[in-house]
Amino acid sequence: MKSNKDIALEYVHFFCTGNIAGLSSILSPNLQFQGPLYTFNSSEAYLDSLKDNLSKCDYHILEVTENRTSVAVFYDLEKPDKPLSIAQLFKIHNGQIEEILLIFDARGC
Repeated sequence: MKSNKDIALEYVHFFCTGNIAGLSSILSPNLQFQGPLYTFNSSEAYLDSLKDNLSKCDYHILEVTENRTSVAVFYDLEKPDKPLSIAQLFKIHNGQIEEILLIFDARGC
C-alpha cells in the first residue's frame, strides 16, 4: 500500500501533468476541496472543473511535511505566464484523498 506522502506527491504530479484519470484514481468520491477561488463537495465536481482548465506545467517540490492522516506539500508551479507558489494540505484515508485545502496568492487570477 502506498504511503500518504506518496499519494500526495502523486496528486501533485498528476495535476501538473494534466492526468485527470490519475487524479480520479486517488480521490475519494466525497472529496472536500477548498481553495481561494473554488469549493467542491465531490471528486466528480472537482474533476469536471479541471477538464477545460488543466494545463501541463513543470513544478518543483519545496517541502513535504506529514503526520498520521495528512500531508502538506509546498511547491512552485512553473506556469507559462508566471511562477506560482502553492501550499496544499491533503487529508488521506484508506489510500484516497478525502480533503484538499489549497492556498496560493490568487491576485491576478
